[in-house]
Amino acid sequence: MHPLKLNPLSPVFFSVPNHRLGFDWYVNVTTAIIKDQEYLDFLDWLKKMGCPKTKLTLAEFSNTGRGMMATKDIKAGEVIVQVPESNLVTMKTLQSLYGARIARFGNKVNSHMIIALHIALLVQAPEKSGWLPYLRMLPKKFDTMPVRYPQELFDLLPQNAQAHVKKQKAKIMADYKATLQFLQSNSDLLTQPLQYEEYEWAWLVVNTRCIYLDAKKQVAADNIALAPMLDFLNHTHDAKTEGFFCTKTKSYKIRTLLPYKKGEQVFINYGPHDNCFILVEYGFVTPDNPFNYVTVDSNFLQLSIPGETPTAKKEKLELLDMAGYFGDYVLHRDDVSFRLLVGLRLRLINSFHKSSAATQLAIAQWHNVVSGELDQISPENERMVPVYVEQLCEEMLAQAKTNLGILARKKTTFPVMHLQQMWIEARDIILSIMDKIHRKEPL
Repeated sequence: MHPLKLNPLSPVFFSVPNHRLGFDWYVNVTTAIIKDQEYLDFLDWLKKMGCPKTKLTLAEFSNTGRGMMATKDIKAGEVIVQVPESNLVTMKTLQSLYGARIARFGNKVNSHMIIALHIALLVQAPEKSGWLPYLRMLPKKFDTMPVRYPQELFDLLPQNAQAHVKKQKAKIMADYKATLQFLQSNSDLLTQPLQYEEYEWAWLVVNTRCIYLDAKKQVAADNIALAPMLDFLNHTHDAKTEGFFCTKTKSYKIRTLLPYKKGEQVFINYGPHDNCFILVEYGFVTPDNPFNYVTVDSNFLQLSIPGETPTAKKEKLELLDMAGYFGDYVLHRDDVSFRLLVGLRLRLINSFHKSSAATQLAIAQWHNVVSGELDQISPENERMVPVYVEQLCEEMLAQAKTNLGILARKKTTFPVMHLQQMWIEARDIILSIMDKIHRKEPL
């Protein structure tokens, strides 16, 4: 991939305490307005492409990296970004370039794959594409993305994030292999062979920057788009925005429902996602995220329960799977997931022999508890549930403390700070649940 180098920043510094952000390293934020030649060329390119002026400018924030800053006060209800349809990169807009080729290839393509290929091809010959000003504004690398973490940092991710990363890696590789197959009969598109690293970079550009043209159809094959300028806006969970395609102006618009003061970073909202999801998909985390939770699937499977034979454990897990309650066992700040309580109640049935009448009665009672027809299988079973929830908490708390200790000895980088924040928040969730147990509050 040809390097698209950025010039050093021409900084204008601000100290912007943002009342919406609550974590320590989100306070007293230093901001440098970006006025390098690449950005000025990009603004000129946007003007030629028909993009209206905005009250936003690109800036480097000490807490979040690049994002958009308000150059004037913005009122609630204002449109903050407007991208003409001709400036959107979608499967529809790429039909003129690749439509016949895609049709010959069959149904082995998807919009993410094709848009990523398009970006990779533009980078191979940026001067010829007409999109060089935009390409120069894209990240040169994605070191904050867990899919790019070295093994030592990957090992410090929570278990659900690790599983998510593995799926993402498999998806990128599958799309790359499909792309190579597509290029076998379309080699004239290439300036040089497409290497995996080039395609991974382009795939991550699309993944971290795309929008859904219709937020209600996030699985539609032709629904994603790259939207220059709009894709510089960062996410926070408490931003309130509306995204919509305006048929009258033939453009995609973002309207903020919150006001912003001059000098503040302006955000959009990607949806109700926890920090593990946001980190894996976008490469950052948000402070005080109310959607955070702690996954204890592995700990649940490894629980050692006195008197539970391997055969009984296997049969119980099969029952959980058949009933739709296998996995996704989580702790929230204020409660334990119903799925985890369901799983523990079954695991805590003593003398489990499926052929016995007593066990069949206990299983029937368990089903009735799940459906809400009974409050408990037995007083003893219900008494033991918080005991084992606390055991799970203690195990996860020990892991959080260990990982925080390891991270404290590492050089401070964005990935290290992201991992620290996730484990601090996990620790706080665990301590909150343990406190409820000690105060004998309902779970």
